[in-house]
Amino acid sequence: MVERQTFAPLTPEARAENLRQTMQGRAGAIWVFAYGSLIWQPAFRVAERRKARLAGFRRSFCLWSALARGTPDTPGLGLGVIEDRSSVCDGIALRVEEAGRPEQLAALWDREMWTDAYSPIWAPLDTSEGQIVSLVFEANRDSRQFVGDLSDQETAQIIARARGKFGTCREYLERTDKALQQTGIVCPDISRVRDALPLGKSVR
Repeated sequence: MVERQTFAPLTPEARAENLRQTMQGRAGAIWVFAYGSLIWQPAFRVAERRKARLAGFRRSFCLWSALARGTPDTPGLGLGVIEDRSSVCDGIALRVEEAGRPEQLAALWDREMWTDAYSPIWAPLDTSEGQIVSLVFEANRDSRQFVGDLSDQETAQIIARARGKFGTCREYLERTDKALQQTGIVCPDISRVRDALPLGKSVR
């Protein structure tokens, strides 16, 4: 049985300070590694997209969602990347358009850093056009939202019944899976959970 989950948002001041510290000393192009919903619904204007690989991390449904794709009584699960030296995570590198960049980054922080579920880090990505350094929203193991690894069956059961402010958790999984496949990326971790879902309405 899943316990009731409630999570307090960061204050606007804490969010702004986190953004300031993350961007301190950064110049030139700003890339963001999209491995979940940012692929199909970025929170900023994208100037360029590249397939990219993040080494030493893996994608996982490791974060409780008690608002976006779930409720406190029936929480869903959100994706994060977890450090794992033996793994790689394939996704999309998105370059933030330079015009209005401060406002775009603030909007990105309002979305991804609404709570302390993520820790923004800078990490190298391998792309077909060479290596770049990108912003990555890593799952924060110290957050109360961090659930860690569940079995594929447990994950599927939670996702199948959760619905929140932005829709069902099933839709979140299937839209991410579809967006990855359209880019030629197959994620076994997502595929296994998708295949374990009970029959129901799917995204077309």
